Amino acid sequence: MTLLARRFPKLSLVPHVPLAQTTPVQRLALPDGKGEAWVKRDDLTSARYGGNKVRKLEYLLGEALAQKADTVITTGAAGSHHALATAMYAADLRLRVHVVSFAQPWSAHAEKQLRALLHAGAEIHPVRSGALAIPRMQVLATRLRLQRRHPYVIPPGGSSVAGVIGHVEAGLELARQIEARQLPEPDAIYVPLGTGGTVAGLAVGLAAAGVTSTIVAVRVVPAAVANLPLVASLIKRTVQRLKQLDERFPDVAKPARSHVVIDGDELGPGYGAETAVGRTAIRVARQHAGLELE
Repeated sequence: MTLLARRFPKLSLVPHVPLAQTTPVQRLALPDGKGEAWVKRDDLTSARYGGNKVRKLEYLLGEALAQKADTVITTGAAGSHHALATAMYAADLRLRVHVVSFAQPWSAHAEKQLRALLHAGAEIHPVRSGALAIPRMQVLATRLRLQRRHPYVIPPGGSSVAGVIGHVEAGLELARQIEARQLPEPDAIYVPLGTGGTVAGLAVGLAAAGVTSTIVAVRVVPAAVANLPLVASLIKRTVQRLKQLDERFPDVAKPARSHVVIDGDELGPGYGAETAVGRTAIRVARQHAGLELE
């Protein structure tokens, strides 16, 4: 049973496919010895393919099955973890997968991801830019319906209300670990900000559990895509949906929103582009914590 369902029993009716396991928290040995830092190891959400997208897919694919879908459509850059995770887990559920793919700066990692996506059996539909992805998904969904298929469309990054609920669960999980004294309540929690679903879900889950840590959302895409109004909208719509399903769910939209601040200084030239600071972070994380970042 999910933590959401334990706290709010009517939420057990939310469609859900169990994919992720509880992830541990690990204290980091900082190179300068100053301060205290912890990491929640969401790379370990699943032995099959980890990362934060697995949490979203529990609810997205659950909703797809509940709607009797036989096909999933989503989008992502050439090196997208979201696209690959969707392809792998949807295929496990015998759902056909279509991915609208757009270019990103080349790297060995992006090429590896794209090859894995092909290996997972996804049908790839290339477009010239991310701006064309959503229109292409809509056209593709219409075409499949005319072929008597039943597509379920997953938005970029899986950041719909259903996907956000996966990270509400993650927020409750982290709050439980804080309560169990596996780590102290953080002053700040740093998380990437792309399509906003992870940030919004964590904010709602932590606020619902009474955790008041600041969530520092580090932008990995331009501000036109990743911004506070986007996060606030996802927070508001998710809280509304959860309260509709279980009136006991607290109205935490305002406090959840107030806990989020955006750091836009780390993006560099754009999505997927390496920076000198990023390369240093990868090296330090490997040397001092045994973490493999990218």
